[in-house]
Amino acid sequence: MPQALRLTPYRVPVEAALAAPMVVAARLLLDLAVKQGGLVLTPAGFLKRADVRHVFDRTEWPGFDKATTLAMYKVINEQDAYGVLFTRVALQVCGLLRKRSGVLRATRVAKSMLAEEAAPALLGELFQAVFWEMNLQNFDRNPLPFWPQHHVGLVLWCLSVTAHEWSSAEHLTPACTIMETIDEPIARDLPGFAMVTRVLRPLTWLGLMEDRTQKRASGWLDDEDFRKTPLFDQMLSFKVEMIDDEGHARH
Repeated sequence: MPQALRLTPYRVPVEAALAAPMVVAARLLLDLAVKQGGLVLTPAGFLKRADVRHVFDRTEWPGFDKATTLAMYKVINEQDAYGVLFTRVALQVCGLLRKRSGVLRATRVAKSMLAEEAAPALLGELFQAVFWEMNLQNFDRNPLPFWPQHHVGLVLWCLSVTAHEWSSAEHLTPACTIMETIDEPIARDLPGFAMVTRVLRPLTWLGLMEDRTQKRASGWLDDEDFRKTPLFDQMLSFKVEMIDDEGHARH
């Protein structure tokens, strides 16, 4: 994590942390793991359908319509419940679930995270895992490797000063990323797609941003707008030095 960025979960209200979709899902998974003595994985390494459905039925995920998923699949596998899969991987990455002999078991620290007052700390663990310990390209299969995750600290700071109002990913992508780090000709929509799947969507699931669907003037495509929530500034603190034309540092 960049030195200019500091996580401040102690400033996050417990109620706000408890409402974040990933925190809701994480607490459900950890609670299941404790009560059942672990979460048994299938031979392919996914959660059992019953455990997936337990969490799926009790969560809502911005950008994904539950009714559409239920209409498409007769049974819900973990791969079909993207938010559940994403959260389960994050819990493993941050060490709150550990795999032993095909079973995911809650650690001692994970059990303490089930207390409601620990929700802000849990949110902080998930946040760090998502942006600095997970390779988000594994989830979206976008051919842009690691972009813009390799400069996500800068992206987050830019969002902190630009995402006060509703803005589209098309606007936020060039405003908040280093486009020059893409050094090969690519399809025009790939950077915006990566910005959504690797930054904006995870932020909505963590409760730091919110989204809305807007019908654009072109009339043929429904697009999303995003803006930060109060949780964004409560969770993240920045100390950024900028150099002026005379070489003086400005904070």
